[in-house]
Amino acid sequence: MVVNYDLDQLRVGENRVVVGRRDGFDIQDRDIAPGDGWCRALYAPECAWPRGADLCVRVQWFPDREVGSDSDARLEAVTTGLRSLDYVVERAGRPFDPEQDLEANLLVYRMEPGKTPPQRSDDAWAYVQPPRTYKWPEISPRELIERWMRKAKAARTGNNLVVWDTESALWPPEASFCTHVRWWPAPDTSSAEIYEGLREFASIVQDADYRTRLQERPIPDAVETVDLLVYREADSTTPA
Repeated sequence: MVVNYDLDQLRVGENRVVVGRRDGFDIQDRDIAPGDGWCRALYAPECAWPRGADLCVRVQWFPDREVGSDSDARLEAVTTGLRSLDYVVERAGRPFDPEQDLEANLLVYRMEPGKTPPQRSDDAWAYVQPPRTYKWPEISPRELIERWMRKAKAARTGNNLVVWDTESALWPPEASFCTHVRWWPAPDTSSAEIYEGLREFASIVQDADYRTRLQERPIPDAVETVDLLVYREADSTTPA
């Protein structure tokens, strides 16, 4: 992944080096200055990309747990370094709490030529709630959404449908709840039929004040999987 390469070149990535060999295998360690912590870039589904982006990842930063890290200073160093390589960097999602969180998350992307980054307000992710545990007989919003969507004709005639919780850095701005849905259409399903299925999904969840978000690029015929976000905006009157 190109962003992981760039993180290593900036000396803020995993920076793995071979420090020896044992039983015919390389022994690796991270070549990182004390206190710096380290970063890695992870896949972001295209439905979560900002409009106009042609590349997008979620970057995790892990503080140095042995000697401690100045999280604000280190995140600023990572942000500055990536921006010097023409990436857009946002501290998206729930704010990082160094006392409780194991890692911080950044949304890192590049825009298509001629496109400008979307304007986000400083409090765009202020509505993200701390994670909570649902106990029987409670049903989580994610489980409800999966139940509803599995009843759709598109889900019943497709190969599979899964709904996951998703990292808040990938949530649309102003969302108060969000899940990541992956749908496996039947083999050789046409683009028109795929979009018909997606409209059916959107119709089902909108009755409960949820919205869907698709990738910006057109979905071609016979794709193996389709990703979408199902989310609720913070001004919705129905609680998640």
